[in-house]
Amino acid sequence: MEMQEKIDWIALLLTAILIVLVRESSVWIMEKFNHPELGNLAGLFFFLILLITWRKVSALPRRLIDANAKIMKESAFAFLPVSAGSVIMLATLGTELPAIVFILFFCTLIPLWLYAKMAKRWL
Repeated sequence: MEMQEKIDWIALLLTAILIVLVRESSVWIMEKFNHPELGNLAGLFFFLILLITWRKVSALPRRLIDANAKIMKESAFAFLPVSAGSVIMLATLGTELPAIVFILFFCTLIPLWLYAKMAKRWL
């Protein structure tokens, strides 16, 4: 007999509201600085700092962690259309394709290498 996973709808809803609130607030703040395109990045950094600070003061609620894991697991398919669009865009670049692929490779390789170095040192 298979156990069914119970879904904590309240935790999922509150987590989604928290994510949207932080993102929209960050976009609004960055619009005040005439750079709304940086809203997502600023929100990501703000949320990271908020969670790190929260974790230093007390433990993160288990419901928040479980809701986040559920959202991340279920939203993985959201990246498929983005990947398909990227492949279509790369196919239309023509002579600029080698330069773009080099930049993508270079900008991916260095951060992954740095992340591996940090993980090896701190884990």
